[in-house]
Amino acid sequence: MIKKREEKRIPFRKLIICKCGKEMHPGFTQDVSQHGIGIQTMQYPSLNHKVRIALAVEQDSIFLDGEVRWARESSDQHEVKPREIGIYIRKPPADYLRLVAECSDRSRPRHLYEPLK
Repeated sequence: MIKKREEKRIPFRKLIICKCGKEMHPGFTQDVSQHGIGIQTMQYPSLNHKVRIALAVEQDSIFLDGEVRWARESSDQHEVKPREIGIYIRKPPADYLRLVAECSDRSRPRHLYEPLK
């Protein structure tokens, strides 16, 4: 039986560069969680490979060291479209955890009478 995900995914779309060994693959984030990030890229490293993600945020970048945990490929091998992969981040840096918290705050529904910030 598949273990249920413990951390909520939060939609988040930003440019990334995924580095595996000497290869670099551009892509976009799909979503974030405290210990993971889903990305879309045209090429991707194999399962269980270690990667380094450079995530562009404002005028800076957040660097994440992780491991490819899952990949979703298209059933049509001739179809040219981004592939989705999930990266596990064992020790997320503080700036990444702040980003996830900010995204989580923004994704919560606002109550009718709650003042806007």
